[in-house]
Amino acid sequence: MKTRLYILIMAFVIAGLTSCGEDFLDLQPSTSVSDEQAFSSVESAQTVLNAAYAYVGHYQNHTLSYIAADVMGEDLTVTSGAYGWPTYNWNQYSYMYAQSPVSSPWWTGYANYIWPINYQAIDCVNSIIGHANLLPETSERTELLAQAHAIRGYCYHWLIRLFAGAYNYKPEGPGVILRTDPATATSEHLPRATVAQVYSQIISDLAFAYENVANSSTDYVTKQSAALLLARAYLDMNDFSNAKKHAEAAAGNVFDGSNLMSQEEWGSGFKDHNNEWLWYFNFTPSTCNIYASIPSFYWFAESMEGIEYGGQVDAGAVHDLGNEIWDGYGTIRATKAFVQLFDNNDVRKRFPFYVNEEDGFFTSKFGHRTMMGDAEFPMVRIAEAYLIKAEAEANLGNSATAKNVLNALQLKRGATPTEGTLDKIYLERRKELYGEGHRLFDIKRLRQPLIRSVYPEQWVAIDLPADSPRFMLPLPNNEMLYNTALTENDQNDYWK
Repeated sequence: MKTRLYILIMAFVIAGLTSCGEDFLDLQPSTSVSDEQAFSSVESAQTVLNAAYAYVGHYQNHTLSYIAADVMGEDLTVTSGAYGWPTYNWNQYSYMYAQSPVSSPWWTGYANYIWPINYQAIDCVNSIIGHANLLPETSERTELLAQAHAIRGYCYHWLIRLFAGAYNYKPEGPGVILRTDPATATSEHLPRATVAQVYSQIISDLAFAYENVANSSTDYVTKQSAALLLARAYLDMNDFSNAKKHAEAAAGNVFDGSNLMSQEEWGSGFKDHNNEWLWYFNFTPSTCNIYASIPSFYWFAESMEGIEYGGQVDAGAVHDLGNEIWDGYGTIRATKAFVQLFDNNDVRKRFPFYVNEEDGFFTSKFGHRTMMGDAEFPMVRIAEAYLIKAEAEANLGNSATAKNVLNALQLKRGATPTEGTLDKIYLERRKELYGEGHRLFDIKRLRQPLIRSVYPEQWVAIDLPADSPRFMLPLPNNEMLYNTALTENDQNDYWK
């Protein structure tokens, strides 16, 4: 049976983006068209690509997975609700390492959203790749294919890092399910591929994108952002030569700080893309649920009148301000120990105040434009290329180069230059990239333990050894129930 491509899928996705519940998972579009119609032109196929991009930025994927990757570390936390600030249940179960493979209640089972939404994006681009022969041979078709491969590689990279062990731990261990053909009513049920097999697919897809993409608009993947996604994947694999090569391509081989955001740009609260952002997602009131975008879970306030920066404020005083400051859920906080890692002149020290130290500091790294959550979010930034380049050079024995690259980033941010050792580079990653979805993955790829018990703000004071199976999310129940190629033994160890 031929697959039926829903050309109205974009409207379907946007409807989901404006809903706070799980209803969108049950919606079915009323109109469908054949493959020949859907892929009769690049313009119509572009609709399918736009749907894939919408899935990538969907709050039940983007918000839940990016915040999980940070609050499952030691620097950021979720308010406990004990100090006058409600948790709203959002992100709490990721922070608690209490993710559930079931979907009820919905807030305990984020894997049930992250997993299928990524596969829905993958299914969209699989249809583009699988039916490319129906499209006329033009440069536009090549671009469409490059974008499709980029999104597939990106989605598989997120899935493998969230739902499997690190590449350099057990490359032959269970990964995720590799679906690379267009879906049909009789599609084969597939087992979990190995971690190494999934990374091979990721590299293949992102390399295709890097070699073929011509787009220069950073609201889609560009050659530079594809290079940085490749560098990120190679770093996971400890392939430092290729990580270095692609980090250099991403940064234009410029590591003197001139291609980084100015201190004014960094300090304005991430909300508008700039030349350092190689790929960004735009959250607007007309295209998505801005109240569930990442900036909504952070607090944006430059200062509080009469309060020393970084000082304590009364909870009532904050609430009484109403619309005089940008308001958010304010549930994601920073520990005091993390705040103290920053020099006072470091522009990245974006922690204006706290209500209770035991509940963590608010952060104003992420801003808003016209209203709460209305903002752009960086998917990849050149600063990450600096950090990958420095780490790769250090591992390749080029300590002087590693130090120079690291110092260029530090000086641009107003921080004190340090030695270019691996420990200093790892620390700089935490300071530069917090809130952008990296910490859990660094813990995993570097095979580090998670130590929270020394931080009083961590109300779930969990300590986990390196390579803990709890660093993996559970495969969702629906996949376990309906994929006949899986058995109970295929569930991740902690969740069996």
